[in-house]
Amino acid sequence: MSRILSGVLLALLWFPVAGHGEDAPQPAKQGAGSSLSPLAMLSSDEPNRLGCTRDSYERSCFMDFVLSLRYPLFYEAMQQGHKFNMLPFLSFTGRMGQYSGTVRHSSPVVTKQFNPKLFFRFYTSYAEGQLLGSTDDKQDFYDVGYAHESNGQYVDSVPLFDSTAASVGGADIAQDYISRGWDYLNYKRHLHFDVLGTNSLDVELRYFLSYGLLQKGSEEYFPWEAPRAITRISQVDGIRLKVNRDLNWNWFKGADLSFTTGYRNFARWNTFRAELGFTPLSDLMGLPIVLWGQAGYNSNVTQYYRNAWSVGLAAAFETYR
Repeated sequence: MSRILSGVLLALLWFPVAGHGEDAPQPAKQGAGSSLSPLAMLSSDEPNRLGCTRDSYERSCFMDFVLSLRYPLFYEAMQQGHKFNMLPFLSFTGRMGQYSGTVRHSSPVVTKQFNPKLFFRFYTSYAEGQLLGSTDDKQDFYDVGYAHESNGQYVDSVPLFDSTAASVGGADIAQDYISRGWDYLNYKRHLHFDVLGTNSLDVELRYFLSYGLLQKGSEEYFPWEAPRAITRISQVDGIRLKVNRDLNWNWFKGADLSFTTGYRNFARWNTFRAELGFTPLSDLMGLPIVLWGQAGYNSNVTQYYRNAWSVGLAAAFETYR
């Protein structure tokens, strides 16, 4: 079974999806008189979100907000990417959670993710007819990059942990402040199943480094922490699959299903996530809302090893126009 799965995964990584046929759009070239809309130079790498999240090991939900930015490098020098069908990008995604005063003293804001990334995006011949680097869901591409992920925290010793626990209200809360961080190599393949690019598949591979350019030594487990079976991020992460389906049923706009597992102890510790997007009162508000649920691991960088479920409701915004 593992050999069959590996073969399917390799095919998805390197080959475009069948079914484009003769009707597949050709990459557009910008020129005089072109009706293509200009590239949004500052855009989101992942959806920007503001909402409420509840983790199963917490007493109540917290305000969860994600800020994600992406900017193309050398855009003009590379003739808007059309010369090589490639653009380099610099991106940053950050996630923070604010807890109410009834749950944690002084309503603290806790950093949960800090994720800068440098990557090259290569566009295939099936890119939708628009400027390269614009809306992701109408492009067909693959990314190759280098990234750093951490939680921006500082606790890396017993004295620091004990003093933090005394100041924040206990050892359970102090877990959020244990320092985690690692560098990784990243490959992502994004392809769509029809000419409109509305139904898509993402295959993402991450290889985590024990020693990197930004994280000199990965921080995944400290000897003074309680013993546990999962001590490496590669046990629960590294292989990610996500399928997107457009719905367009009145308020309901689309749904995502994703599966994540590690390449170390392959498929032993898995995570499943489902998202449903809708726009309630669209004629009046048009506010994009996402309802989501997750079961498994990696609910946040700090406690990536914890088996838990999470649910959330958030407003989601994807691109700066």
